[in-house]
Amino acid sequence: MSIASRQGMEVKRMIAATIVSAVALAPTFALAGPEGTYAMTGTNPGDKSPYEGVIEVKKTGETYAVTWRFGADETKGIGTLAGGSGRTLAVSYDAGESHGIALFELQGDGSWSGVWSSMGGETLGTEIWRPQGGATTTRGGAAGSTPASASTPDGKGAARR
Repeated sequence: MSIASRQGMEVKRMIAATIVSAVALAPTFALAGPEGTYAMTGTNPGDKSPYEGVIEVKKTGETYAVTWRFGADETKGIGTLAGGSGRTLAVSYDAGESHGIALFELQGDGSWSGVWSSMGGETLGTEIWRPQGGATTTRGGAAGSTPASASTPDGKGAARR
């Protein structure tokens, strides 16, 4: 076999190894973390009244700063990836007069789906975060989002309690 033929085979092997490595590492890249900006929809516990807004997640060391935006209103939280899988995000939040916890699971489409409740709550609300603009974090609210100060249909208070 000639030197040129051997070199050609080596190049082909290197290309094949690179492709195999990229395919094997693809799930790792997909599970890099929840950082980014998301369009959020949810339902309140109890009456299941709907709300929407924008979620911003920033990595802060081993934790994540989570900000819910409902028009001009904000709710802040701190989160951590649970269980080492990178697929479960637990978040504690402070909404002024109420505090609570949320638990989200990474979905196959890159969205996060979960449940939440405020301190003393007996029922769960739901939330889905859909990625906006990939992993790049952006600022600003969503046009038409429901402000947290708006009343729910039953008049019991904030859109996300």
